[in-house]
Amino acid sequence: MGEKNNIIDYISWRGDLPFTKDPVNEVDALVFSVLAYVNLEKLDWASEPTIKDLAILQKHLDKEEGDYGPRIIADPVKKLMKLVAESTRYQDIGIRDYRCILDEATQMQFAATSFDLPDNGLFIAYRGTDESLIGWKEDLNMSFVDGIPSQMEASLFALEQIEKSDRYIILSGHSKGGNLAVWAAAYLDEDKKNRILDIYSNDAPGFSHAFLDSDEYRSVRERIHSFVPESSIVGILLEHDDYTTIQSTNLTVFQHDPFSWSVDGRHFIYMKRRTIIGQQMDYWINIWIKALSTEEREQIVEYIWSIISSSNAKTLNDINETKIRSALSMQKAFIGMEPAKQKQMFSCLTKLVTNSITSHISLIQEKIQPD
Repeated sequence: MGEKNNIIDYISWRGDLPFTKDPVNEVDALVFSVLAYVNLEKLDWASEPTIKDLAILQKHLDKEEGDYGPRIIADPVKKLMKLVAESTRYQDIGIRDYRCILDEATQMQFAATSFDLPDNGLFIAYRGTDESLIGWKEDLNMSFVDGIPSQMEASLFALEQIEKSDRYIILSGHSKGGNLAVWAAAYLDEDKKNRILDIYSNDAPGFSHAFLDSDEYRSVRERIHSFVPESSIVGILLEHDDYTTIQSTNLTVFQHDPFSWSVDGRHFIYMKRRTIIGQQMDYWINIWIKALSTEEREQIVEYIWSIISSSNAKTLNDINETKIRSALSMQKAFIGMEPAKQKQMFSCLTKLVTNSITSHISLIQEKIQPD
């Protein structure tokens, strides 16, 4: 397999080999994580569906313009669904359960799917952020809250699935889904943790320092496989313990697209280090974390959210399709904001800029100091 192959090519290459002969690997984990983006509500749950039934579901989704996940990956997801439904490796895998929640009141966007692997394994895949603005608000909340609603729901979903069998366990997810997989594993009871084989975090935002320093996290740390593309931004948000840098055929923020990740055999293509752009992004994200206290992060997130929500948009597409009207609504919301809140918002932004400039100057001075 060449350097430009991705998970679609992997399925075409490995699709005739069942899991009983070749166990789940990191590329398979990404395949399941991508399937977690698909709306599975219309599956015939009474008939104990398998991945083969995704071919029938696809006809329903196409007829009703159904949900294949964020628009940017919808087309390749359709192709992936067709391939797994036809492949020996995936088609007979049971789709055990599916849960999808979008709750504006609690600011939660959550979805997860569980699969029964043929070699006595249970695979739990968590969905990443979709195009709902609630989903993005919940992501922002992660910068100042440990235990956002989706993380708590992820723990509950994992517990319910695991209690139904004595199978070994693999958890995985892409984007926020990877964060949920790690969180859910960390807060399982000890006897259930002992059944965890692997945890896959695919370009997922990180956690607070307190979580990474907790006994719960440390108890599963050695089983976590975290992958971040060489210039990606999402996978370096918040704080991280360790990750493997992998190759992507896209640039910067577009490397978050899982179909852009280069695959070689049953592994991703590993890189020795992040690109210069990637290293710079690591640096600026670190500044954001150090510049603002937890309270200040919460303030600025709430202020920005109040401005965005004034447009009455429900999804990112709503904003894109009504740019002028949305921009005017947001401008009015900012102008109408109380002077004290405007001042606090400017104070936080000024602190960020000042800290960034100071840190950048210090970095330059370090580089030009003689040995």
